[in-house]
Amino acid sequence: MTSMLTSVTGCKFCDIVKNKKELQFKERNTCVVINDIKPKAKHHFLVLSKQHISKPTDLTVADVPLLEEMEQTGRELLREQLKKAGEADTVEDMLRIGFHLPPLLSVHHLHMHIIYPISDMGLISRKLTFRPGKVFKPARELIDQLKEDAGVPDPLEGNPAKDDVHDKVPAQAIS
Repeated sequence: MTSMLTSVTGCKFCDIVKNKKELQFKERNTCVVINDIKPKAKHHFLVLSKQHISKPTDLTVADVPLLEEMEQTGRELLREQLKKAGEADTVEDMLRIGFHLPPLLSVHHLHMHIIYPISDMGLISRKLTFRPGKVFKPARELIDQLKEDAGVPDPLEGNPAKDDVHDKVPAQAIS
């Protein structure tokens, strides 16, 4: 993992991780999930790293397991919240998961946004501050970029089914 401090005095997210269990919806070994105090959609959570890592650009390939656990934990909480509200399961096209990049960081402590449904977001949030691109990096893209930068081979490389796209599920797949 990135060699960063576990906790930083004065960091509000470190304080929440260590001292404010009542704000936490879900906890894992490496992360906790809280509500965003300025939600941009009906479901807007922050997955906070328990280890103080200042920003996504400080991450290395060694942090991929952390990022994967953060994403999984956020997705699990979202599914639980949707189920509790009697709503359908997550629709990927309506979900945004990722990180703000410098210089658009309001808190310098690694945190992943889970936003659903993105149709609830205002125009500025949807088209600028949370739009995948220069200021917001989707979690999966960040993970893939860290692996690629480190030369980690794609485990599906050479698999002929890797890029298969089906408009319809073949009948034999259902039977």
